Amino acid sequence: MDANKLLELRFPKIDYGLSARRLWEHTELGQINVFKHSISERSELNDATNFIDLIHFRGNNGWLVGLTLAEYVGGHIQPNSGLATNEDLKQLFRGHSVQKFTEAVAAHIDRFAIRRALRDQQHHFLPAAGVDDCFGVPYIFSTLKRRLQSMGKQKADGDQWVKTIDNFRQSGMREEEFECAQLIPDLSPGEGNEEQYTALRLADMCYFKDLRISVLPVVKYAEHQLQFSEAPERALKRTKRLPKSQYGQVRGVAGFDPVLGYRIEEIKHQTLWGEESHWQAVTHDGTVIESHSAQNYFPTKEAALALASSHAKSTFPKRMSLGKYGQYAWTGGESYREWLITLPYYPQNYLSGHFKVRNVLAHIRCDGREGADGERILMLQEVQSDWAQGARRAASEAEPEVKKEEPPPFMKEWSALAMKLVLLHAANYGWDAVAWTKGEHQATRYLGLGAVGLKELYDRTLPREVNRILKPFGVVCGTVGVFVPDNFIVKQTEAGYEVYSQKSELLGISRSFEGTREFVPDQGHELVRDVHGVRLNESTRAAILNTGFPAWG
Repeated sequence: MDANKLLELRFPKIDYGLSARRLWEHTELGQINVFKHSISERSELNDATNFIDLIHFRGNNGWLVGLTLAEYVGGHIQPNSGLATNEDLKQLFRGHSVQKFTEAVAAHIDRFAIRRALRDQQHHFLPAAGVDDCFGVPYIFSTLKRRLQSMGKQKADGDQWVKTIDNFRQSGMREEEFECAQLIPDLSPGEGNEEQYTALRLADMCYFKDLRISVLPVVKYAEHQLQFSEAPERALKRTKRLPKSQYGQVRGVAGFDPVLGYRIEEIKHQTLWGEESHWQAVTHDGTVIESHSAQNYFPTKEAALALASSHAKSTFPKRMSLGKYGQYAWTGGESYREWLITLPYYPQNYLSGHFKVRNVLAHIRCDGREGADGERILMLQEVQSDWAQGARRAASEAEPEVKKEEPPPFMKEWSALAMKLVLLHAANYGWDAVAWTKGEHQATRYLGLGAVGLKELYDRTLPREVNRILKPFGVVCGTVGVFVPDNFIVKQTEAGYEVYSQKSELLGISRSFEGTREFVPDQGHELVRDVHGVRLNESTRAAILNTGFPAWG
């Protein structure tokens, strides 16, 4: 499946179609598997229709119907729904275009299933969620659900619970939390129905299934899959399926990758015109690799190297978490990452102009920095929500009689939720502080574009939200200093870190960030930039992880 295509099948004159976008996000971008089925290495167990979503298009975006193609074809739909009675749709789904689309999805699944490993996957933003983590990530909880759980087996009828929940609302709980929990409709059984509910039962009914969060890094596949060096001293697996050596023929290892075990073998043999050489690519277990044209013997070493690299990319693909927008960050940071806070189960198909992932509620660009006092600082280069920004712009520009674009979940809470997740991440990985740029830094970076909004977000909104979030822990936002190179440049690449002079002259390459110090020029120096931030000592980090944060409030 081509990542540059829409990954969706639309039909003329009809609002319904098919989408394989959620499957592609799982296989190519590392998104969680949102389907009821997992992909098996045995191709006969993989039915592509189980991974194709039925989608209802509305303008530029689409909404998931809640059915896969397999479920629709199998009749798992409401008898009186428009889907059940739409004969045009039924006819289209039996057509040639759907068959070809399904075959393409099946071929993609087969390619994914034969992979043996994914290398260099970025560590998780947070540990795996438990069964009680209703938002899909640990440490983020529902205040409503916890309040009901604390009431245990207390029992009342629906009308009484509606009044109790209204009292919760008066105590300051966010209205959006009640709307998303959808308890009130379930507690309105109609006249004459006085069913009794325990508080624990109501807590279980607060499911929030559409709002489960997934935080994933922006990844791409490595360009350089193998690193060949001299042959090792240890014995290698014997090459399989080789003809018996001819008289005067000599075989040798011309290159060896110590990580995956691939090797390039040179075969020298005598001819009437003198000695000639051919090369072949061999896997770690001694299997000779064949090209698509069944060729395995090449006149040049470069051809064998290319075949080995192609085979490794498909069998042991290597993902790199280098992001897309590193040029919009201060130089000199370690482990630059771009994290996407996504809602993979939410039915809307929102796509921003920055990323190819569905429903990115917010994105965070960050790296690690040394602070002025020697502390380890998680430095946020950017915190942004294209979704919320677009919804606000659409609401302000729309005519009164025009229906406004539906806002995302957490519309008023996205910045607070993003900072809660960042603080949990920092506490989990032992960062000494979390810092973020000032509005003037952002305005300078983007040449003054949107300066007013940037200063509002970075200088007022984020400090205010962080102060509110951390008030129970006795921590307040202040100013911290971070080191930024002044007259040299450090770039993060697949090979590690490259150090350049001000004139863009390459001074050296290091596998580790610490190793870059030996390539810094003698006159190289760094500036300390003052930024917003909060310090997190060991006891504060432990308290944050022990208590967690509410999704709203």
